[in-house]
Amino acid sequence: MNRIIKTLLIAAMAFMSATQNSEAISLRFKFKVYSSGPSVYACNAGIRHKRTTSKVCYFEGTTNSCTPNDCRDKGICNTQCVCTGSDGGDSLMDFLKVSSVDWKDHKATGDNITDTNPQTFTRSAYIDGTWNSAFSNDSDTWNSRIKDLSFELGSELYGAEYFVDVCYRGPQIEYFADGVSINSAIQAQASATDFLATNPNPGDNSRDGLIIPGTVDGKTYTDLAGLQVKAYYTCDLQGVGTYKYAHNGSSALSGTYNTVANEASFNFDSSGYPVSGGDSFGNSGAFTNLAGSGLDLINSILVSGTHSPRFCKIRYVFTETNEKSSLPFMRKWQRHGAEVCTYSKIEEALMDGGSSNEGSDNGKNGDLMLL
Repeated sequence: MNRIIKTLLIAAMAFMSATQNSEAISLRFKFKVYSSGPSVYACNAGIRHKRTTSKVCYFEGTTNSCTPNDCRDKGICNTQCVCTGSDGGDSLMDFLKVSSVDWKDHKATGDNITDTNPQTFTRSAYIDGTWNSAFSNDSDTWNSRIKDLSFELGSELYGAEYFVDVCYRGPQIEYFADGVSINSAIQAQASATDFLATNPNPGDNSRDGLIIPGTVDGKTYTDLAGLQVKAYYTCDLQGVGTYKYAHNGSSALSGTYNTVANEASFNFDSSGYPVSGGDSFGNSGAFTNLAGSGLDLINSILVSGTHSPRFCKIRYVFTETNEKSSLPFMRKWQRHGAEVCTYSKIEEALMDGGSSNEGSDNGKNGDLMLL
């Protein structure tokens, strides 16, 4: 009897096991995660000095004008009459000095990323008053990062102009193709801290050898030069123009990532100032005095919708207006200047309720609304 019961139990257990196996269910599921963040860096700089066609002459130690005659003039020959040159001394002694390396991605702990193609070089102001840029080829600007920059101004007159470009590479995420809206904000600021230089300075991350705040005969560099600033921007947007996707292809499924193919370039007027560019363009308005506290040049929403910025470039143009008297000031001999700071930011902006306004596609033109 026990043997029969044992046999029945074994049969029942086998039946239950078979039943459980036949009812088993499983799933193997996988997915991909795509990751790409923004990068922002100084990528170009330029200088120029519009040539003055006539001499500027002052009685030494004054701002009273005198006759621009040399010793061959037997008529009026003022003594102690100091004049600027008319053959380039008023402009040609200005240059920029830049140290740059190849652009590299953000470094994480343990990365074996080192600077490549380090170089230090100068660019001098042209005699015709056109811009001389550190990098004249647009692709070179996107693939170069400026580490140190200085403008060395030795011209007899204030009147130099110089610019700095900040490049922005947007995330390579397909916001437009996938219909995902964002709110991209743009901000540009500038300030200047005047100094008197007493010793050589080692670079941009040091104030050694500088007296801050510093003046020459009671006047600052920004005041003597009448320094003004204006900011411009241009952006290449997803869904607009030639490059509609995060990659460089003509359709959503054909293209290559990790390239700098873009439309974020400036178009210039006859005076050398940007007037248009890219899928989106704007500026901060009129040139504004930089003396005193810093300036908010641009601070607004760049675009709200699926047209996320692929690439952007912000240009800060600084000009020595030298408009403090009827004749331009002669440049002070004592070594003086200013530490000029720019602040550039393009990022996702929280809207009301802390969300990114999902589903909206306002601002299709990518126009910047200046506040």
